[in-house]
Amino acid sequence: MASQETDPAETRRAGSGAGPTLSVIIPCFNEEKNLALLVNRTNQAVGGERIPGEIVLVNDGSRDATGAMIDSLSKQFQNVRAVHHPVNRGIVEGWRSGLAASSGEWVLTTDADLQYAPEDIPRLYRAMEAGSWDLVQGWRKDREDPSRTREVLSVGLSRMLQWMFSMDLQDVKSGFVLYRREVFQDILDFKQNYFSFQSLITVAAHFKGYRIQQVPILFHRRHAGESFIQRPFIFSLKAASDLPKAFYEYRIRKRR
Repeated sequence: MASQETDPAETRRAGSGAGPTLSVIIPCFNEEKNLALLVNRTNQAVGGERIPGEIVLVNDGSRDATGAMIDSLSKQFQNVRAVHHPVNRGIVEGWRSGLAASSGEWVLTTDADLQYAPEDIPRLYRAMEAGSWDLVQGWRKDREDPSRTREVLSVGLSRMLQWMFSMDLQDVKSGFVLYRREVFQDILDFKQNYFSFQSLITVAAHFKGYRIQQVPILFHRRHAGESFIQRPFIFSLKAASDLPKAFYEYRIRKRR
């Protein structure tokens, strides 16, 4: 693994050519045990539907062998791009680096732990093709997550967001989302200093006037490794501290 940060622009140039239709961007933090299966299942799902696609794996300052695994996969598969952060910068910065390194006209974000099934990617893709949507979000209608506490906290925050921002949608916190490239770029252009902006994707899209479609999915158990959220209640309290900032940015500031 390279010891310094990869330049996303260089990565993008190296993978240029005819270009994929879809870029799957995956921030990775200590996910070495999931990556081989993740890449294989994603390629099978996308390739089976004849979707021209690439996978951008962003090593976000991992302390295990994630970086080495990403480099190995990028050598094994022509459509896998490797990006490295020397220190952990968080999911949103992983998205930004992945977006800079990608070339697809449509961009999908997902997690490395396989709780969002790669086999559902074509469902979001077909929904985007069928309608005039700016983004299609997989909402977690059913869950295999064994942690009842995490489920209650996640669902509770999602409902609070829906009420606070007057959105008639389901599970607005899901990070399994397919975007038009320019829409994703615009959503990532926010002004406040958020603790967990990944929970506010749909809020930002809604108040920027984008057309949102949702597709029900099953949220699976983590395949291997541990979540970076070790204290769900504390994490949820910190995420809730973003609500006044988001209310100001997307409701009050918008009216001015």
